Amino acid sequence: PAAFYAHQPDRNRYYEIALDLPKANFDFYAGGGFLKPTTSFDKKEAPSIFPIFEEAGYTVARGYNDYKAKAAKAEKMILIQEEGANPSCLPYAIDRKEGDLTLAQITESAIDFLTKDNKKGFFLMVEGGKIDWACHANDAATVFNEVKDMDNAIKVAYEFYKKHPKETLIVVTADHETGGIVLGTGKYELNLKALQHQKHSADGLSQRISELRKSKGNKVTWEDMKTFLGEEMGFWKQFPISWEQEKKLRDEFEKSFVKNKVVFAESMYSKSEPMAARAKEVMDEIAMVGWVSGGHSAGYVPVFAIGAGSQLFGEKIDNTEIPKRIAKAAGYK
Repeated sequence: PAAFYAHQPDRNRYYEIALDLPKANFDFYAGGGFLKPTTSFDKKEAPSIFPIFEEAGYTVARGYNDYKAKAAKAEKMILIQEEGANPSCLPYAIDRKEGDLTLAQITESAIDFLTKDNKKGFFLMVEGGKIDWACHANDAATVFNEVKDMDNAIKVAYEFYKKHPKETLIVVTADHETGGIVLGTGKYELNLKALQHQKHSADGLSQRISELRKSKGNKVTWEDMKTFLGEEMGFWKQFPISWEQEKKLRDEFEKSFVKNKVVFAESMYSKSEPMAARAKEVMDEIAMVGWVSGGHSAGYVPVFAIGAGSQLFGEKIDNTEIPKRIAKAAGYK
């Protein structure tokens, strides 16, 4: 979404991207937060961005409840996570804790704010950006939870559409596919129900494995690990796993915990404990979900549309056509 308002030569220029926010002067922004609010790209101390936002007329709300308390009197709004939460992004849906901001809450808040005393209409862009992150990590259970979370946000938009069907257009698409996900890995069946027993993302599982190491003074036994994986992934406890799958896990355990040869598994956006990465691979194997890569693919992505002008999206189109057709539907020439 920052690409809609920021004009910087590098996506890692977090502070400078934040400074572009009030310059663009949009009415409503929302997300996890601001990663480096007082440090410039060249690693120098810089004025905090928050007084700059306030001077530009923005109200900063920290969390959904804070938004509801401040929205009525705000002229322009920035909605971010509560104080103390990770400012780099929203948490994965599968890892979410009470009080964490959700994509559905952001969508609801945006529509509420943008329709306040507004007879001209509005444009709203909402991204379920962590679908991509989870696909980079080849983490099927986390991907499906993120898609479901995005679907919940779409439902909020759809409820608005039902009240204003003749003047609302909803377009749902993706900028690309990631990972080359394959449902079915040889047999004529799937076992996606197994994924419901995975309690955390690979990142969350990795953190919990690190905590297990510390709690046991780095003397974790294989029985400790089996109990842990039974609770976290459902292995042995909710469903059996094959001898070959157990061997994969046992071999990784011997390497990481007995020989202490810990080589973190890296994806585009994260590093995971090797045991977490192996457990995720076994889960995807059980669910019969396959992956082609850890990067973007050239696979087609769907475009769904409903409402005024939705007939403009009923064919295969290049993604650069989408904003042009939205503009056409809105009456721009």
